[in-house]
Amino acid sequence: MNIGEFFTRSRRLLVHSKRPDRKEIWLTVRITAIGILIIGTVGFLIHILFTVIIPKPA
Repeated sequence: MNIGEFFTRSRRLLVHSKRPDRKEIWLTVRITAIGILIIGTVGFLIHILFTVIIPKPA
């Protein structure tokens, strides 16, 4: 693919794409927040597991 073809395809993509509405943006924000919370919770539980439940031998 040469540079001219790249610009032609990129322009075609931008012409056909649409901006997300408020509902789509809010859905994306909620899904992302839920994912961050789940990953954070799993990380925190692993941290608790290795520091409190299974302490290092002295």
